[in-house]
Amino acid sequence: MSFYLRAKEAEESLMSVAHNAILVSMHKAWDNCRQRNVQPEEPDFVASLVMNGTGILEAGWHHLLRPYQIQITGIYCHQTPKVSFNGMSHASCELGDLLWCHIHTNRQGVSNRNALLYQAKKSSQQPYNISRKEFDQLILYRSWPKFTYVHSGRMSGQKRHVKPAAPRRGAQYLLIDDRPPEEPESGLLGIPGTYPVGSCIAQNPLVDHSDLGSELVSFIRLLSGDPFDDMTAASTEAGWSRVIWDLLQMSVTKAFRRSRSGYSNQPRTSGVPPSTIDGCLFTASRQPTRLIVSILGANNVGTLFSSNMQGPPAQLEGEWRDEENGGISVVLIETHELE
Repeated sequence: MSFYLRAKEAEESLMSVAHNAILVSMHKAWDNCRQRNVQPEEPDFVASLVMNGTGILEAGWHHLLRPYQIQITGIYCHQTPKVSFNGMSHASCELGDLLWCHIHTNRQGVSNRNALLYQAKKSSQQPYNISRKEFDQLILYRSWPKFTYVHSGRMSGQKRHVKPAAPRRGAQYLLIDDRPPEEPESGLLGIPGTYPVGSCIAQNPLVDHSDLGSELVSFIRLLSGDPFDDMTAASTEAGWSRVIWDLLQMSVTKAFRRSRSGYSNQPRTSGVPPSTIDGCLFTASRQPTRLIVSILGANNVGTLFSSNMQGPPAQLEGEWRDEENGGISVVLIETHELE
């Protein structure tokens, strides 16, 4: 049985696990912020989804997808890459907040790659009207003009052109319900038919066509997202595949630098603002994943995937800073058939 048929057969159970992972993550975001006496913003929700949701997702999907093996890696980056293009109202806009990538490799070593890039918005409004000051981001996701990286570390000044220049299922908005858990209408109550995070095609106003959990299952079934080429093929062009590898390389290398500075692969994130975990990586696996090895090289993954899961000394919590901006939060899903 192919992986995609297995995922289709387990669809409802996979959705249930994903929905629970997202629900728990959003509750943890509220708990985290209340410890700091602040209201959660988009980075708080994204950080919790990446750092808390990935473990729940992997644990649940591991059993449902047998005989296929699954590894899920989450990297949280506080500073996102920015881009500039002709006709903008402002000097630059974010390229996105959160990137999901799924790479499935069969026994013959042939891989299918799929990517789903999100820009996050928090609001309980449905539909959600994008303000005029946020139109640059909408134009980017709807028409994909030629753009240049700015404030993005070593990528700054490089140009990209995603084709076709049309709205893509691989670039969407996350619409996060920002009502607190105790409100009767909050999507965080877990009432059947409700959900805390919706997935929206880039349009104005934003209307969620799916809850995020369902969209992620469609994503691993290749019913959502956009495919991308391997790293070698992508390096010869400047389109969608190149952009995805740009983002992956920025984020993985940022997490690697953070790990070498003393952070383990499972940081204690309770009660700290997102800026203090910039560049942090979470993985439920103690083994390097194939994609991360391909980016870092086999000789450089030791400190990233260490056996020390205890976290840094308390006095070092949050003291690390990256010298460069850039890097996007990533959830990397890698699947392959067990030998």
